[in-house]
Amino acid sequence: MAEIVTIEVKFFASLREHIALGSLTSCAASMPELRQDLVSQLSVAAYQVLCADGVRVAINQTFINDGWQDSAETIPAGAEVAFLPPVTGG
Repeated sequence: MAEIVTIEVKFFASLREHIALGSLTSCAASMPELRQDLVSQLSVAAYQVLCADGVRVAINQTFINDGWQDSAETIPAGAEVAFLPPVTGG
């Protein structure tokens, strides 16, 4: 019997504040699976915060290409997936 492997999904800075959650776990093995899991685990408003322009996603500290919502990227077992807010500055 195959062991279920989880990934850790972390939310940083203002995303953490808007979602009111620092992290969650998922069994997703790809970005499409993670998107489905986020829809089922988060409120609609929280998911929409993650879909805002400029939100970046890193898998094991490596940013994926722009447009994580359309990404088909594979997520390795035991990975850390980080959601980071848009960079602001002045």
